[in-house]
Amino acid sequence: MPRLFGRDYTRAELARHTGDTSAVFGVDLVEHQDGPERGVRILRFRTGGGLVFESMVDRAMDVGTAELHGVPVGFRSPTLFRSPWLMELDAEEGLGWLRGFSGLLNTCGLDHMGGPAEEDADHYNYPYRKRVRHGLHGRAAYIPARLSGYGLRWDGDRCTLWAEGEIRQAVMFGEFLVLTRRIEAEAGGTSLAVRDTVENRGFYPTPHAMLYHVNAGFPVVGEGARVVGPVKRTRTFVHDPKATEVGPFEQTAPRSGFREQVYEHEVEAGGDGTAWVALVNPSFRHPAGAEGLGLKVAWDARAMPALYEWQNLQEGNYVVGLEPGTQFAVPREEWKKQGELRFLKHGERVDYRLEITPLMGADATGLL
Repeated sequence: MPRLFGRDYTRAELARHTGDTSAVFGVDLVEHQDGPERGVRILRFRTGGGLVFESMVDRAMDVGTAELHGVPVGFRSPTLFRSPWLMELDAEEGLGWLRGFSGLLNTCGLDHMGGPAEEDADHYNYPYRKRVRHGLHGRAAYIPARLSGYGLRWDGDRCTLWAEGEIRQAVMFGEFLVLTRRIEAEAGGTSLAVRDTVENRGFYPTPHAMLYHVNAGFPVVGEGARVVGPVKRTRTFVHDPKATEVGPFEQTAPRSGFREQVYEHEVEAGGDGTAWVALVNPSFRHPAGAEGLGLKVAWDARAMPALYEWQNLQEGNYVVGLEPGTQFAVPREEWKKQGELRFLKHGERVDYRLEITPLMGADATGLL
């Protein structure tokens, strides 16, 4: 049953105390009306347990803002939550994706993740499409969803807030991949869950790659904040480790001229295949007295065996990303040579799950 304001309430008790449960929790569909975000539909989730977050319907249902007890936990870049109709993903030599990059969760895929790449298009059997060019992190993050529904689901005295939609990445004589996404949060809770299924509805064998770009911002990111979890080893450095003396685990204050770093961690998963990692800032102090703030990410490592840490301690773009992915940190052509690039046949599906949990007080510092 929902735990609200320090005690548990049955559905009948809530009915006695409120004219409608939307007084304390719910899901509302609203729309941005100004600036580069104009026209973007969002679903605002309020759990009643201190977690408020927004699923951006017109941006693959990714998560934009998120707060725990009024404290922001996600990253907001200078681009804001730019409308997908303003995006030019093929521009700037494949870096157009960065013109709208912002938010707690950005989905990378559905046929590519990582830096810009190019490959043969023989698998599409179309004479005018000889090559496929992939921009940074693919196209999925800026595809509007067709919203299937949203609302509350009661199961006895337990209530789940939910939304579901379909994100379609398709082109003639090319890929036809569909992401069915369901987002859930328990009334009274402080976690959000993403359940995804990617299906090839086309009739060409189609490459598939995917990554969850989960971005912690200030004040989760702060001087002395630490990446924690069952990390067995750090396998790979992307970019230049000699460009900074800062390692992957302990973060610093914002730095002038910091050059982003990407680390690949090998994480031990539990018996059910679930792996987790967190970023914890023990020096955070909430006005109400709680000490410590964190962001925990858990996922199915059987479907996403790789974990990246994106560290960008630059002034003005101060962010650390915790990013489960389907492929490891080598060029796309190496994925093919090593057999790591998956091709989906017609009708073939892949399931993913992700949980994001903001933490405060002892829940956060207890992970250190």
